[in-house]
Amino acid sequence: MHVQRFSVETLTGHALTYGEAVAIGIALDARYSVSARLLPRSQDERIRRLLGVLGFDLWNDGLAERDRSDRLVVLQGLRDVQEHLEGELTVTFLGGIGRGVDVHDIGPDLVEQASAWLAQRCG
Repeated sequence: MHVQRFSVETLTGHALTYGEAVAIGIALDARYSVSARLLPRSQDERIRRLLGVLGFDLWNDGLAERDRSDRLVVLQGLRDVQEHLEGELTVTFLGGIGRGVDVHDIGPDLVEQASAWLAQRCG
């Protein structure tokens, strides 16, 4: 997720380039979009493969970091942004290749699933 890009950059001490963080965010967005039934199945894999062909490393161990409650630390980034926006959160996910869908409620379980999916394929 684009919000996750900022969290991943922070979690890695800015070891990732901007492009790497964006590519990871795109891969996560694609998987989240499929899990949320916004994007047709297999499109996430198509996007992930394309990003790999372009030379992007799509995993960083910062994505797997957990807090004391065993929640992904990256989820705190979403909560922080939501608080900063006074409770209003809008994240654009994929409704198709080249078509965005604004989502106002992010499911932590779907974020967990997207991260696990990416770890399995790229970690």
